Amino acid sequence: MKRYSLLFLMCLYVGILNAQLVNQDDQTAKKQSDLDWYNCSFDKDGVYGAEVNKAYDFLKGKKIKKRPVVALIGAGMDIEHEDLKQAIWVNSKEKADGKDNDKNGLVDDINGWNFLGGKDGQVMEATMREGDREFLRLKDKYADYIFDGKNYNKVIDGKLTKVADPENIDEYNYFFKKVLPESPVAGSYCGWQLTYVLKAYADKFDQMMKERFPGKELTEAEFGICYDPKAPRDSLSEVAFMMCAMGFGVYKTDKWETVYAGIRSGGQIEQAKAEYERKVGQFGSDGRKDIIGDNYLDINDNKYGNNVLLTADATIGTMEAGIIVAKRENGLGSNGIMDQAEIMTLRVAANGEPYLKDIALAIRYAVDHQADIIMLPVQNTLYPEDQKKWISEALEYAESKGVFCVTPAWEGAQDLAVETYYPNRWMTGKKELTNLMVVCSSDKNGNPSMNSNYGAKEVDLYAPGMEIYSTYTGDTYQSGTGLGLAAATTVGVAALIKAYYPHLTGTQIRNILLETVTSRKDAEVEKGIIVDGKPTQDLFLFGDLCLSGGIINAYQAVVAADKIAK
Repeated sequence: MKRYSLLFLMCLYVGILNAQLVNQDDQTAKKQSDLDWYNCSFDKDGVYGAEVNKAYDFLKGKKIKKRPVVALIGAGMDIEHEDLKQAIWVNSKEKADGKDNDKNGLVDDINGWNFLGGKDGQVMEATMREGDREFLRLKDKYADYIFDGKNYNKVIDGKLTKVADPENIDEYNYFFKKVLPESPVAGSYCGWQLTYVLKAYADKFDQMMKERFPGKELTEAEFGICYDPKAPRDSLSEVAFMMCAMGFGVYKTDKWETVYAGIRSGGQIEQAKAEYERKVGQFGSDGRKDIIGDNYLDINDNKYGNNVLLTADATIGTMEAGIIVAKRENGLGSNGIMDQAEIMTLRVAANGEPYLKDIALAIRYAVDHQADIIMLPVQNTLYPEDQKKWISEALEYAESKGVFCVTPAWEGAQDLAVETYYPNRWMTGKKELTNLMVVCSSDKNGNPSMNSNYGAKEVDLYAPGMEIYSTYTGDTYQSGTGLGLAAATTVGVAALIKAYYPHLTGTQIRNILLETVTSRKDAEVEKGIIVDGKPTQDLFLFGDLCLSGGIINAYQAVVAADKIAK
């Protein structure tokens, strides 16, 4: 995902950077403000929390009018956790009897659904990257094309041969520019092809030098002389020349014949082929065909999955749920933001990247089962056009039903005005989605996550998501940092609003949250950025990082909601 170390970035998403589990007895001595600083406020507690406690002070004497349903579309969840079990959504039209009682095509979807499950109770514990899925889908059409800056070539019978242009140049450009950079499998395949290019151009360089220096022993010096920086040449020649030049160091010689013989032997070709096959074995399959058996490219093939929600990745969803609905003031863990909400678990994510089909179907499931708020998986750059349409239409459906949706921004230090990530408010190509909010993480001091993506229009606001103490699997608790935790804070505040002011739509809730932030607009903060492909840091005004210029504020939000309701 996004040209960075997948394992490192997945840790950020998971939100489990601190690996120490905490039992209840170990944390009783901690102040509540230490356990759930995201509920606190700067004026009372000296931290830039979401001011949830102040919101409850304002709401004293007012009655909850609705138990809002929150759909967590992401990883699995421990629905039996001691601090969460009172807040688990139950499908009232379904019974645990092995039958499809509510006639929705899904059997025993009591508390939600696992879209990564099989009929026999199996679950997918990992998913392929979207880049690898797209590479393998389009490989036979485009992977063998090698462009030298002027002409298209293919390796035919071991030789680089000029061929006709690809028939669908737009799809080829998508494959070349979007898919290849996002696929480790594609990278190894291109490396394999490059060995053939190297061999072909080594023949050309050898002939060139022998014509220029007839009868002379060719060395690194002669090779260097053949390079004319002003001479016209294709892009492949440039790459091949540099690789040949590196060969003198690899073979520890200044003799061209030694380098040339090594390249001609074909050893690099066989090594590159073996590496490609290794990558295919590592990343080229995730077992979906065997476990689920659906066609992930067919949105109408939609009756699949199972009801297994406690999976190996349940730690993620459990932490997110704790922020939203952990029982308040019960002496266990931290206080959830709205413990009267109900959590509907919709599993689409494992180690890897979710299938867009699963996300689209999960959104529709949530809306059809009266979810008020939906939390989506983290944004991604690669959304194949047909599948992007599925997500767009599902989000429009949610908008039409008044559902509020939240998605975390990726931790790639990217400017979203330059690099497009999905989902976003403009993805439909028609009109801006008014119910979708993109959020990033902030810390106790009101500073943004160093590596979060940013955008003055593209990111809506920041929310507490760093060093958050929350529920963990097995009736334990843990501190963590991650993308989903900031989104969970935002969802929790939205659920608080919805509980007391149920008639507010997703669009209205988004507008309220934007207009009531704790303003940090003029604060100068340090932020990670990418310059010429390399990470660095720079100073920004907070107002240049997001649309609202601030951090979510539950107190100001409920005050504003109360005024609208009157």
